[in-house]
Amino acid sequence: MYKCQEGTPTKYEANSVEEAISAGLTDLKVTRAQVDVQVISNGKKGFLGIGKQLAAVEITVKAQKSTPKPAPNKEEKTEPQAKNNAKSQDTETSRVGEAKTAQPQDTKEQSVSSANDEDTEANMAKDDKGKDDDFKAKAKKEAIPTEPEGPSFEDVLVELGNYLAEVTKNMGIGATINVTPEKHTVYYDFETEQEGLLIGKRGKNLNSLQLLAQDFLDKRVRRRVRVILDVANYRDRRAETLSHLAQKTARDAIAAGKPITLDPMPALERKVIHTSLAENEHVETYSRGNEPRRAVVVDPQ
Repeated sequence: MYKCQEGTPTKYEANSVEEAISAGLTDLKVTRAQVDVQVISNGKKGFLGIGKQLAAVEITVKAQKSTPKPAPNKEEKTEPQAKNNAKSQDTETSRVGEAKTAQPQDTKEQSVSSANDEDTEANMAKDDKGKDDDFKAKAKKEAIPTEPEGPSFEDVLVELGNYLAEVTKNMGIGATINVTPEKHTVYYDFETEQEGLLIGKRGKNLNSLQLLAQDFLDKRVRRRVRVILDVANYRDRRAETLSHLAQKTARDAIAAGKPITLDPMPALERKVIHTSLAENEHVETYSRGNEPRRAVVVDPQ
């Protein structure tokens, strides 16, 4: 049968702290009062299978206290011992009297000795004070809390997924969200029976939600990562529509001989217009205005 050595911590993991403690007590065959428990991690449930961690604890069996032996009673003495003590006390008294009569030590030597003793005590007190100050400074330095590390990129993606789920719920939309992180882009794909409500007219609702998601991520991640929201392959279908719009607008601008400004679009859609007309030598495209009213201009050459 396995027996845990007293004072040696043993690590246990489970879905929760209480389950980990219960597993440890069962394994070590001890009660809760017989151990010290240190929580290493409370664990994380994760989101969509991302960031799940087990709770972890370290359990140390307390050392058993030994029963101290009773001290002998000093007051209990036998009668012969009491007589011997009394006799010894009389002898010491007589010796003290003789010493006082003799007075063999010089008064000047006693004064020098006392002065040396006082200097030694002063130096010792100074050393003790210096050590005490060093100890207080070290203790104060150790007591300064260190700043906790920020959440990992994985944890931020989970937080963003929960945020998007809460927003769509408040919009009255029930949806399942799948997240796909890549090097510089993270995709959140919605599965819902209310696609039209989530997308909105010309993607207005989906684009607004994407702006909120991008702002959420920018405030929590130092490096630049683009967020793209999609539902029912809307982004690909929208890109095809925008490509046709770009070609038609170029023809109209050339025929009219003046620039045409398209409706405001998010950066992802403006990029589609620029790419579609990049090889057209008869027009030039550029963007003007500020977000979220920034729009593409098709200017004939």
